Amino acid sequence: MSVAVIDDSQRIRSLMAALLRDLGCQSVSPYEGVEQACQGLERERPSLILCDWKMTEANGGVFLDRIRMHKDDHIATTPVVIVTGFGSRDILAEAMQKGATQFLVKPVVPIELLKKMAFVHTDDRPMVRRNGRMVYVKPKPAPKPAPTVSAKPAVERQTPVTAAETDSNVWEL
Repeated sequence: MSVAVIDDSQRIRSLMAALLRDLGCQSVSPYEGVEQACQGLERERPSLILCDWKMTEANGGVFLDRIRMHKDDHIATTPVVIVTGFGSRDILAEAMQKGATQFLVKPVVPIELLKKMAFVHTDDRPMVRRNGRMVYVKPKPAPKPAPTVSAKPAVERQTPVTAAETDSNVWEL
């Protein structure tokens, strides 16, 4: 898996890159901000983007707007996990509304990052372009299975009962 890391903190970028390599990522591309990342994504095509929400130049919401409106569908549909030290419901709601794939709260715990990476790897939600922006589409719920009908009478379908080992009238199930 190749991963782009967008964070305005050099220390965080270095730590995330080391953690991702320890988790088996072949390629990690660090970016200091939204502009640098958008230019880099034209050259490199990561399979996942980890983006800090609160940066000095522009926040993760600006990045999500830019990437989800990109003319290249491959770039526009790249999974984005928003990483933030401010895990409020408002930020979560805004990030998801803007097209975040997942949300990860700092400090990053390796097992949680691994779970997000696994989710991204198996996520089969479709994305479509609406008003020039790629958005996730809720999959239609699977139809409920029809009730099973048995040809056997209800009495025969019950759990068999065996006699106890004693002469008493107690039955064991």
